[in-house]
Amino acid sequence: MVAIEKDHYRVTLADASMDECDALQQICHTWEDKEYLEGSAFEKDYIRQCLTYGDLPPVPGASIEKYRLKSIRLVTSRQLVGFSDIYLGYPDEQTAWISIFLIDTKFRKQGYAREALEQIAHYCAGMGYESLAIGVHLKNWRALRFWYSAGFTSIWGISGDKDYANDSFAVIKLGKKIV
Repeated sequence: MVAIEKDHYRVTLADASMDECDALQQICHTWEDKEYLEGSAFEKDYIRQCLTYGDLPPVPGASIEKYRLKSIRLVTSRQLVGFSDIYLGYPDEQTAWISIFLIDTKFRKQGYAREALEQIAHYCAGMGYESLAIGVHLKNWRALRFWYSAGFTSIWGISGDKDYANDSFAVIKLGKKIV
């Protein structure tokens, strides 16, 4: 990943709030092929659920205290362009897990995702985490290209259906050292 000087970031991350709930949910709807790629669309109250309960990993002891939903805004206009979440300490204590990272389609291919990802890496490294990881659906070629080019080149596992079909789905877990 190409380093971007802090003073030159065009996007900024902040803890998402209930005030942003509707706007963040609208960004969910810009991902038009999600159901095809992952097998399900966003729930109509996905963001509200994330802000209230978190999107917690399926492990004993998972808690909302380790969950962060981050809004991504343009620095100049404060316009909301995307969001990401982070679960601290999953799948191991040294890793921060990104379970969703979404840029509104109107703002893609402008480098905002890379800048936001760099800020997430700095945020997590600053709290002592050594790695970032994400699960990417294998049908999501655009995301696979993005995460690979962003340095997520370590394969941590593959789960899902064993055989390919139009209605089968699998996820590859990718990781990256950040310290």
